[in-house]
Amino acid sequence: MIRRLGLRFRSFLSGVLRRNLPRRAEEQVLHPTQDELVKVISNARHEAQEAYEVTLDIGEDMQAIIDEADVTIPLVPYMNAGQTEGLIVVWSSLGNQAGELRDRLDDFTMDSDSAGSTASISSVSVSGVFTPEFASFDDPGFQVAWGGYMAHAARPALRESIEKLLKEFGFDDPQYPGEKSPLEQFRIAHEAFNTPVTDSDPASTSLIPLRECIHSVLDGLFRARPVPEAAGRNQRKKLISIATQLKSDSLPDEVAQEWADEWHDLNTGDLSGAKRQEMTREEWERRLRRGTSFLHSLLKGLDMSKFARPG
Repeated sequence: MIRRLGLRFRSFLSGVLRRNLPRRAEEQVLHPTQDELVKVISNARHEAQEAYEVTLDIGEDMQAIIDEADVTIPLVPYMNAGQTEGLIVVWSSLGNQAGELRDRLDDFTMDSDSAGSTASISSVSVSGVFTPEFASFDDPGFQVAWGGYMAHAARPALRESIEKLLKEFGFDDPQYPGEKSPLEQFRIAHEAFNTPVTDSDPASTSLIPLRECIHSVLDGLFRARPVPEAAGRNQRKKLISIATQLKSDSLPDEVAQEWADEWHDLNTGDLSGAKRQEMTREEWERRLRRGTSFLHSLLKGLDMSKFARPG
């Protein structure tokens, strides 16, 4: 279900699928498009691994500067004028170098956020493919692969990242008087899954708050656009307008339509209150993780500097 995504867009995808495939599945004969996807994901994983190793090296160097500063400052009172003058030159140069690196890393961070956003939209798409109607849940190999994938989707770091982003964007405050904030709705959604409070339609106590959280976020982002555009009640048009004006420049243009399509599917399907049927806990989790990944992709892919300034 990864529509309209060219190689440029797909090259960001995380390597989690390949990493979680059992060996038997990897040895299966793949048709050409499956083989291409495995190669694209493997390449993205390779590039991400190399980038990760580079950033670790940078982090170690910066930590070394911090540690050196912490142990040097207490010794300054015991230095004579000649010694301090020489070190002033050294540390002034070091401060300038670190500052220049920080400025360059600001751009690097934005590119990293875009990559994280794209990986999450892959997760939204993948979890939308393997519904109970289409997944091979009787296949032991699939069960292993799907179990690994869902464990990845449920990682605490993803929820922590979303909560941090919601706060950064001001969504820890209610968007309208008398309403819960998007952050509160998000927490309710996950807490209801972790500790169900009712045996009667427990999924709705989780999926509906998540849907309302995303609706509130979209309303807030719609108001934050610098250029007003009419969208009416059309959710697709609203999201395309948000993405066109507020997404990071490092994200491809195709992401606007992808977000719009996935949100339409979630809003009218997996998170819809109109479809409150009995479901297994596994299906409940699939829907919750899918909606969570969508929210992460959206927030990670925005450039706050493009937001309209209040007043």
